Amino acid sequence: MNSAFFRLIFRSELRNKFALFFIILASVPALILGGVALLLIDISHRHDVANLEAQLIDEKTSEIEKFFSDTLGILELRVGFTQTSEIASSEQKFLLEGLMEEHRAFEEVSFIGLEGRESAKRFRDGTEFLCQREEDECNDVSRLPKFQIPAAGKNFIGAVSYTLSGPVITFSAPVRNRNDDIIQVLSAEVNLSQVVRSIENARLGAAGHLLLLDRDGALIAGREHRGVGIGVDLSQFERVGRLMEGEQLGGLDEEDRYRSIFTHEPVVGAGKRIGGIGWLLMAEWPLRDADAIIDDVKNQVLRVTIFGIIAVLLLAFLFANRLLQPIAALKRGAAEIEEGNFEKQVVIRTNDEFQELGSAFNKMAQGLKRLQELKNEFTFIAAHELRTPVTAIRGYISMIREGTAGSVSETARKYLDTVWEANERLVRLINDILEIARSEAGRIKIEVFAVDIRESVRSVFEETKPLADEKKLSLAYERSDELRLVLADTARLKEILVNLVSNAIKYNREGGWVKISHELEENFLVTHVEDNGIGISLEDQKHMFGKFFRADSARVQKITGTGLGMFITKELVEKMGGTIWLQSEEGKGSRFSFKLPAVS
Repeated sequence: MNSAFFRLIFRSELRNKFALFFIILASVPALILGGVALLLIDISHRHDVANLEAQLIDEKTSEIEKFFSDTLGILELRVGFTQTSEIASSEQKFLLEGLMEEHRAFEEVSFIGLEGRESAKRFRDGTEFLCQREEDECNDVSRLPKFQIPAAGKNFIGAVSYTLSGPVITFSAPVRNRNDDIIQVLSAEVNLSQVVRSIENARLGAAGHLLLLDRDGALIAGREHRGVGIGVDLSQFERVGRLMEGEQLGGLDEEDRYRSIFTHEPVVGAGKRIGGIGWLLMAEWPLRDADAIIDDVKNQVLRVTIFGIIAVLLLAFLFANRLLQPIAALKRGAAEIEEGNFEKQVVIRTNDEFQELGSAFNKMAQGLKRLQELKNEFTFIAAHELRTPVTAIRGYISMIREGTAGSVSETARKYLDTVWEANERLVRLINDILEIARSEAGRIKIEVFAVDIRESVRSVFEETKPLADEKKLSLAYERSDELRLVLADTARLKEILVNLVSNAIKYNREGGWVKISHELEENFLVTHVEDNGIGISLEDQKHMFGKFFRADSARVQKITGTGLGMFITKELVEKMGGTIWLQSEEGKGSRFSFKLPAVS
């Protein structure tokens, strides 16, 4: 009986090889690597945590230093003439307006004469004073450091003041003429909201955070908890005192694990003093969060190691059989074909029916590749043929606009400009089709800038209005003055909107409506193009963004199209760092939504 059992087990060479291979390859390395991993995880974990804290602190330090450098750079004004007297009042007014526009953090900007009296002042709300008489509302600041230090030739950075609108700091710098003589002082009250937001938004893991303190140990930005709020003096805490003395805390020592100033829970902390400014930057990461990473990793390593060894020992001979390798190879080949890669060959050398199946599979892949090439070739030829008429249209429109066919009225020229723009987009669309045919990835060049999407919507509505009027559709745009700019290619953004709005008009009923609206979602601007048209079935929605796909409703209504519009739209949105999706119900309408990164 025993000999028959062993003959059954060892009858297959492939099974024997796989059994031995799995036992050696899985058990021995798993034991070694599992033990070493657990040891190294304990050793390196503190360094990893400390490095993450240091990296975040250094990153925010650079941001703060750049904020200070940029602010002082704006205030270091050098006038282009050699006069030794103050700048003329009209020029001071002009310069103050420019400074307010250049730096949005300025709450108040003023010129100070060398006698210490303000000569011109402007506030963020547009209020301004030109101090030409004694009774004008301008201050004598001759005794204040913000005048005395710049008047002596050095830049001045004041202490942080805590107002209802947030922390504010005073900057001032000398104004020099071409001969490098000081003729005035330029001072600004700067709102630190930008710095505060940057610190408050910084995170370590799920619960770690940063604290920013001024040179006296008062909290400028950070988590408010249990009565510890902005402006509260924290200099009495031992760690804050050490930072004020110039010591750098790295997060590696045992004393860097302490109870938080805010929550009194155990944390690992690091910190440093920002050179030249004197502010303090601290990081606190709760141990329950920081150590949860190592605990999870250790448990996973332990579980995987034990399970792997048990599985290999118990199941090696049951699953190490000659079907595994061929089936896995065929599965991988099918996955490659699904991704559109027809070049990958399935290699099966078993000298049996599986090897024949592998050869047949490879022949099938070559046949599918040929079909794909024929489809791409057809697309290329069709797009190439389309290029000729649209090029002719461009030429004739150009001649009409230039007056070759006679004078053109302003109204006709306006319409011709719209036609010209539409034809140009058609040319670009044909070029995109050619690019898709040449490359399976559909590589389209994108140049991203900060764009006001409202202008694009307005232009698209103006262009598609004749099409909407034909079907007696209303076009509505829900504007919002709080909208931010988006990072997008202007032409591509307009192409996206044209595709979506045109489809909403085409697949709508007479007398219906099309509406565009926006909403902010974290750091993205979401745009919705909604209609009350014929809708899209659930089955068609699954393929809506595929190449050459046409919905059943489109074919029933004999609406012309190439089936590339939604595919190209999806490609353009994703290449600009966004995503697109749809919601629809047959008979009730559709809503296509896409989001693009918003400019903060």
